[in-house]
Amino acid sequence: MAPMTARDLNRATLARQGLLEPIHARSVAAAIERLGSLQAQHPEWPPVALAARAVDARGANLLGALERRSVVRSSLMRITIHVVSATDLWPMFAVCQPLRLSQWRLLAKADPIDSKLGRRMIAAHRTVLAALREGPRSSTELDRLMAAEVGPVESAVARIYWRHVAALIPMVHIPHAGEGYGRSMYAVAADWLDVEPPDVDLAEARVQVARRYLGAFGPASVDDLVAYVGRGRGGVGAWREAIAALGDEVITLRADGGQTLFDLDAAPRPSADTPAPPRLLARWDSILLSHAPKARGRIIADEHRPAVFSKNADVRPTFLVDGMVAGTWDFARTGGDVMIEIRPFERIEPARKAGLESEAQRMLELLEPGTPSRRVRFAPY
Repeated sequence: MAPMTARDLNRATLARQGLLEPIHARSVAAAIERLGSLQAQHPEWPPVALAARAVDARGANLLGALERRSVVRSSLMRITIHVVSATDLWPMFAVCQPLRLSQWRLLAKADPIDSKLGRRMIAAHRTVLAALREGPRSSTELDRLMAAEVGPVESAVARIYWRHVAALIPMVHIPHAGEGYGRSMYAVAADWLDVEPPDVDLAEARVQVARRYLGAFGPASVDDLVAYVGRGRGGVGAWREAIAALGDEVITLRADGGQTLFDLDAAPRPSADTPAPPRLLARWDSILLSHAPKARGRIIADEHRPAVFSKNADVRPTFLVDGMVAGTWDFARTGGDVMIEIRPFERIEPARKAGLESEAQRMLELLEPGTPSRRVRFAPY
């Protein structure tokens, strides 16, 4: 088989992500499983990410799925927040937990479990769990409850107590009025989902996550998979084993630069000349963050990265033309009106500009159905 070019990889990943053809799925949860996960630091943006990939308003109804608890928002891969299906939460938490524990060990300079401080922290979890049975709480509230039980801890890191709880107990961010960045309210995942926490074998969980990842973001290297989950000590070998355990489900490919890639045999790999319609991507969109930094050329050119990945670690909302990031965009609200302002990096030919405007209008219809005036504006480049 010929090596895969960057454009081959682009079309393959777009196909998985519902950015060539919208996703037709039996439910929002099934759509999220196909997408692997949605990056979700800012809770108002995952609905945008799903709308870009959905065929209709029903398929874009992320809030409804969160309220039905078929999907959840939780801190998982790379210790950042993602929306995942309720079923995927458990293996994803299991494979991310070692990184969380390592981070806490580094911050507190003590073992989170097998140390005097760790044991005091674990004993104080009873107070946190009792409080959460009474209703959702913020991380600040839970941190204070823990601090009152444990006593002072020498650490310059904020909420070191809360971080211990979150490293050991799967939690979810619950949907609530006033929800926003930094305003999360938490529940214990098992209580929110009304299930007994399953016994998760770590090796089996890695296999499940590897399968989900390749289906959503492949073809990809082991380094890409590790970058997606989060880089911890000794993690590469375990992920090689997980891919090997997939057996005949996986095929081995090669990038035109010589890198070994893996993919699910049954996953789509459309030809490089497959038309790619214009698409609007969310702030912190997963497709920009789920490969190793050196492999992101499949979706964004190096010269455009500074305009998208800011120095304060933000990732701006972007749009695709011919499958590649071609500029940024944002909402602008004035009174009862809403407008999408599109800021291209360079001139866009008229036919593609018209297609981009049509896509922006489609997104506004999905995201702002009750708004009387919905406009699209192109800023000068």
